[in-house]
Amino acid sequence: MKTEEAKEGLKAGDVDPKVIRPALARREASRPDIQEFAKTSLAGLVADRIRSDIYSGRYLPGQKLIVRELSEAMGISHTPVKDALTRLIAEGYVESSPRKSMVVRRFTNDDLIENLGVRLMCEVFYAREVIGGAGEDGELIGDLLQAWEGMNRVLSDPDRLDYEAWVREEAYFHQRYMSVCRNSKLVSVYQDLDSNKFTFFAYLNNNQMPLTRKNFELNQVEHREIIDALAALDERRFVRAVKTHVIRACEDYAIDASSRGKIEHMKALAESFGN
Repeated sequence: MKTEEAKEGLKAGDVDPKVIRPALARREASRPDIQEFAKTSLAGLVADRIRSDIYSGRYLPGQKLIVRELSEAMGISHTPVKDALTRLIAEGYVESSPRKSMVVRRFTNDDLIENLGVRLMCEVFYAREVIGGAGEDGELIGDLLQAWEGMNRVLSDPDRLDYEAWVREEAYFHQRYMSVCRNSKLVSVYQDLDSNKFTFFAYLNNNQMPLTRKNFELNQVEHREIIDALAALDERRFVRAVKTHVIRACEDYAIDASSRGKIEHMKALAESFGN
């Protein structure tokens, strides 16, 4: 009498392919999709390249980013370029126009000054909480000094300014001391302002060139004063330092009557509060 193995053409001890195939299928399913990984990685590299070119001013605010031209310039297919641009839209560097073309995002003066006004309100109104948090957070001053040194490293290169690294370090610097506030909603609002990116690109929009080394050096003097005020747990000194820092930054954007009027209004409000 034939056994079941014989019926299936198997010898004793053979493993039934019906058992093997599902196991192989599961193994194949568990393997990373190399093509998908390569595609994702390439899109990330392309996004890094385009983002860096936006920071350097190679692609100016309002300039069209044409997929075909970018693909040809980089010697790659259209797909990773499209994926990279989608990523940069999510990050706030690129915007899609009504005609479905991609352009470098414009940061207007009016938007910037309003943004800085909200930022100043957050920092001044919650100054006491920031000072209180600074007294409780033993790592705060060290973290701020580390970011400050990171910005110094950007300035230490006499031939090239890494604008993206500067904005990243400066954004972390300000968001770090505001993070000690006990109001999580405030911290979220402050982070969403992303005012350091705003100031950089609004200047680029106005001047068709990035902020200068002198701008950054002035910022570093003011950043150090903020650190020293927090280290001393001196609320009044901290308020003076952030007012000076934000209002002085606004002066770089006083390019027309509308912006000058908004800046003067902000100054008046700042002077009436926190003295």
